[in-house]
Amino acid sequence: MYRIILVDDESMSRKSLDKILTSAHSQYQIVGEAANGAEALELIRLQQPHLIITDISMPIMDGIELIQRLRQDGYDGEIIILSGYGEFEYAQAALRHGVVDYLLKPLKEELVVELVGRLFARFANTRQKAMVKNQLLAPVISAAERISTALWAANAPVLSQETENLLKLLAHQELSYEERRTLLENAASLIQNQLGDRLLISPWEIPYDEPGYTTLESSFRDWLERKLAETRDKRNWGRRSATQQAMDYIKQHFSDSELSLEKVLEPLDISTTYFYHLLMEETGMSYIAYLTNVRMEHAKALLTDTSLKTYEVGQRCGYPDYSHFTKRFKRMIGLSPSEYRKRMQQ
Repeated sequence: MYRIILVDDESMSRKSLDKILTSAHSQYQIVGEAANGAEALELIRLQQPHLIITDISMPIMDGIELIQRLRQDGYDGEIIILSGYGEFEYAQAALRHGVVDYLLKPLKEELVVELVGRLFARFANTRQKAMVKNQLLAPVISAAERISTALWAANAPVLSQETENLLKLLAHQELSYEERRTLLENAASLIQNQLGDRLLISPWEIPYDEPGYTTLESSFRDWLERKLAETRDKRNWGRRSATQQAMDYIKQHFSDSELSLEKVLEPLDISTTYFYHLLMEETGMSYIAYLTNVRMEHAKALLTDTSLKTYEVGQRCGYPDYSHFTKRFKRMIGLSPSEYRKRMQQ
């Protein structure tokens, strides 16, 4: 709803505006009326309207003082003023305080409807963009977490795939360059924070001097590639053969629904506690988290094969219980297996 407050010491004027607006659009909601600025001030603080339509000349507190007080209070909504033909100087003063427009009395219905309609359209567009952006926050956070996991594991193929998924997610939305940049900044900050305690890696330096989403994408990819190289270097990647052998075994036997850590370590002759410590250092994940990650990556690949039922994909990835597979997949990927398959087919 588009919340509106009417302020005018003439009750007939308020009634006329109320009738014009509520008849013009079902989304217009008159949430309050006041006969002067002092009454309006408390009402506005309580209702927080999107639009205020106020007369200039009123007793106790006129429209100019009301507007000044509202701006001092931090109200940043739209304000339209009503003025008579002899009050043009007052109207000019009001315009200097961020008033969006003014209407002359006696009011003409078509002008009222046209002006408020323009403001409502702008409000609706802004709200729609905000909704899209808010809806993207969770998928962006989830993608950033998966990128962090792949980066910590120095898994270049997964890192590349997850990076492209994130960039595609942002590129296909009706967002401005600035909004995409902000979301990508959020993702980079999350990646930085998640790895900050384990790796002292440099933050992403955004190329503000060359606006354009393609440039932004390239810069983000380059940053992650540098982070991958830093990760490999700082963690002496590949020098812990026991861990690598265990990880290879998991990748070869992930479809075994009974694959236990003890079974993985049996040929390596190392304790579970020691291996757990090595695996956490090597990948940043526990055994269960690493096994789940391997299974989900294979599940994603298998879901592109439409000849397989989704429950068959689960079975091939070590989840004979389809419900358990679906819950695991959605928790990690953000979509159910069926939803992911549809997304990949688009």
